[in-house]
Amino acid sequence: MGQLNTSTDQLDPEAVPTVRQWSRWMAPFLLFASLSLTVMPAGYWGFAFARLLALVFLVLSIVWGILARQWIFVSVVVGTMVGIAGLGILVVRPGHGHHNESAAVANLRTINTAEVTYLSNAGTYGSMTDLIAAQFLDDTFTGTKAGYNYSITMDATSYTAEAVPASTKTGRYGYYTVPDAVVRYSTTASLAPTAAQAGKSVQ
Repeated sequence: MGQLNTSTDQLDPEAVPTVRQWSRWMAPFLLFASLSLTVMPAGYWGFAFARLLALVFLVLSIVWGILARQWIFVSVVVGTMVGIAGLGILVVRPGHGHHNESAAVANLRTINTAEVTYLSNAGTYGSMTDLIAAQFLDDTFTGTKAGYNYSITMDATSYTAEAVPASTKTGRYGYYTVPDAVVRYSTTASLAPTAAQAGKSVQ
């Protein structure tokens, strides 16, 4: 006995062309609706609802594209989704900012070392200009370095070296150090992990 073919094409051959005809215009229509909801101002529908509805329409457009056997359409839509998702991950991932924070702590320790060396030669601590002129620091410390801005504040017998993120995208925390060579979180609460950790040493 021959094997029974239960595919839609064999069971209802007249229905298949109708489904495909609907699918051919439904797929791009749903894709257009999804894109429209994505670019629509969030206040009109509400951000979360509009993005959720856009996602639903996008998935439905892929389903209708498959029903219509529009493989190029489906490939383009899925490929674009994967590309946007990958780009989004690269843009929003916090790893780069964390790397800058580690670099800021290391750079403050470099400043501490430069100050100790300058003190042994000049008998006093030096400003940023002094340390660069003596070639104990390079001139990259005068601008934004790895997402942070650096400064040295002097008084008669001491100094305070600070590292402050150039923006919220390049770092979360601020740091400072004094002649004891301990690197601490900024005393500004908004630039420390918590208010209780403001001014405390970095672990």
